[in-house]
Amino acid sequence: MKNTILWLSLIGLILTACAGSPSPTSQPTPNPAAAASPSNTSVAATNTPSSEPGITAEAATPSTGSIHFETFASADGTKMEYAIALPDNFDSQKEYPILLALPPGGQGKDLVQALLDRYWAEGINRGWVVLSPAAPGGVLFFSGSERLIPEFLAETARTYKPEGGQYHLAGISNGGLSAFRIIGNNPELFKSLLVLPGFPQTEADQQKLSSLVNIPVAMFVGGEDTGWLEAMQDTEKTLTQLGGKVTLKVLPGEGHILESLTAGELFDLLESFR
Repeated sequence: MKNTILWLSLIGLILTACAGSPSPTSQPTPNPAAAASPSNTSVAATNTPSSEPGITAEAATPSTGSIHFETFASADGTKMEYAIALPDNFDSQKEYPILLALPPGGQGKDLVQALLDRYWAEGINRGWVVLSPAAPGGVLFFSGSERLIPEFLAETARTYKPEGGQYHLAGISNGGLSAFRIIGNNPELFKSLLVLPGFPQTEADQQKLSSLVNIPVAMFVGGEDTGWLEAMQDTEKTLTQLGGKVTLKVLPGEGHILESLTAGELFDLLESFR
């Protein structure tokens, strides 16, 4: 019962911040304040599931490695907190497959932790490094904070070296919109894209799809999530016509929150993109 309540809390946070079903040219109306945790539980540095929302019986439970938060300061003085998940016996001299995971909703630290607990901590068990930034000052990663990502990756690469010099990118809901913005602006930095759900929300984003033709793109969406489904079908069609490597999986009976997906399934897919 406790796990169910926690997962429902996460659903509520995301839906509150991403209410409505956007069209391909419209933008969801995020409410960063609505993404605040409903409890007073702090986000602790830990390598086991915390009491944050989003933990279920199927949540990723790393047996080794560590998860902690650090702070990145950009050249212009902007400070951005981010979670880092490291596999056991991490060696800063070696290259690792690295996932840049963008959170949903208001993209705050609470949702970063919740989605690590739900999905991305599985990377620890797979020998991956996971970087997951929180939007600084509530400025989302498609509303201005996307500009920080190239500098953030360049700085963190001093310690966390990406395999082959490129990253894997994943985003959920507002994180999926952000992922298309970021990869469209910087396609050379990324080896794959995974959204659940997400699509290029502006005309400018859509025009950059041609730069993704050599990057595998995997998209997941609920069959009942009508507005997002239509936008993602359009994205799949465009990428296919461009000769891109794209898959779209529609999950029947599911809405905006894809409850049936597991961390294992997602990392099996990410492994196939290496």
